[in-house]
Amino acid sequence: MYYKSLFPDPPKVPESNLHHFFFDRPEQQDWPDYTLFVDVATGQRRSFREFVERVRDGATALGTDVTQGGLGLRPENGDLVGILSENCLVCYIFLH
Repeated sequence: MYYKSLFPDPPKVPESNLHHFFFDRPEQQDWPDYTLFVDVATGQRRSFREFVERVRDGATALGTDVTQGGLGLRPENGDLVGILSENCLVCYIFLH
């Protein structure tokens, strides 16, 4: 049996990867910065813009060639990264 939702269909998701969909939309430039993560044990906070900047820094460090100070990892070469971490503000950057 087929049931049709009483609610309208959700909007179509644009053809892009999720990182760009969540963090690179043009209207986000006008958004005020806000707290994204809070470490309740230390009280340390990470804002949305700090998080995005650190994710980009981490991706650059992982993908930059070794001759330029990076790790030179490439998915097309079959390179993988394993992460073992406690629950902390830094682990969210690498998990993203």
